[in-house]
Amino acid sequence: MNCTMLKQVRQQLYASFERRADALFDLTDALLCESQAKSLAELSLSPHFRRTWTNVYKALQEGKLQIAQIRATLVEALLAGKPENEPIWIAVDGSNFSRPDAKTSADRTIIHLSNLPLVKTPIGVGWTFSSIVLIPEQTSSWTPILDHQRISSTQTAIAVAIDQLKALKPLFGTRQIILLADRWYDTPAFLRACHDLGYSVLLRLKSNRKLFRAPVRRYKNGRSPLDGTLFQGKRPETHEVADEVWSAKDQTDRTTRISRWNHLHFKEDRDLHVQVIRVEREAAKGTKRDPRVSWFVMLDHVVPLSHIAQHYGRRFSQEHG
Repeated sequence: MNCTMLKQVRQQLYASFERRADALFDLTDALLCESQAKSLAELSLSPHFRRTWTNVYKALQEGKLQIAQIRATLVEALLAGKPENEPIWIAVDGSNFSRPDAKTSADRTIIHLSNLPLVKTPIGVGWTFSSIVLIPEQTSSWTPILDHQRISSTQTAIAVAIDQLKALKPLFGTRQIILLADRWYDTPAFLRACHDLGYSVLLRLKSNRKLFRAPVRRYKNGRSPLDGTLFQGKRPETHEVADEVWSAKDQTDRTTRISRWNHLHFKEDRDLHVQVIRVEREAAKGTKRDPRVSWFVMLDHVVPLSHIAQHYGRRFSQEHG
């Protein structure tokens, strides 16, 4: 992003502050520049906050933002250099933020904390946020955020992610959008929402998810069956013959084999047809982080089998970010 565009983005963001705009904008700059500040009083002492300390509280209590305008400004700037005919890769995931000392903060919930033993216990108190990011071409922790919302105690991560995708859809225009996500988003409700909004997806699939083939009528009498035979990743006897298979060897002569099964559906949404993909890698360590067998679900064939493992690996930019 060049300096001219950066200035333009800052002007557009300033214009989206309806009330207490000057104080809010200075407070934003102070937050960006004073990474060691631990209180509002310290932020008020920043050279980038050019007002008296009472304006910090006035900005937070009386300030008003146009969230839709801010979202549109950021999306337009981040997509400015990308050709219209190239697909845009995005990802969605939830992140937990520990707030053990913020006892007066509203709606804190019980959250899971990773990175043991850096944290004392895996359970804490804090907030959960849902982020939709733009995936960079090369894996990197510099992952720009397209939308970022807190998941309240009365919401689910799936519902918040669907609302975010709905808000972003008009901003993408006619671009082809491909969404990457972990196995927590492989629900029929989330896939249905992506299908109706026109998103392509490449999602991890839980191996115990039950899907079904198209029903086949076996008897003349009685009601027509609603579901065909079962397909479940962890039960090889249900797989039958894959509709499409691709395999290749890497530099160490180890094989990667990718198989696809078409025209499967969930009982919860029989009208939604999905494809299930199995990725088998001999070079994998066979651990939870590096499994030899991984399962994915897609809504279409926009990603060729030979590119699935490579493209899904780009999702870890969001983890690093």
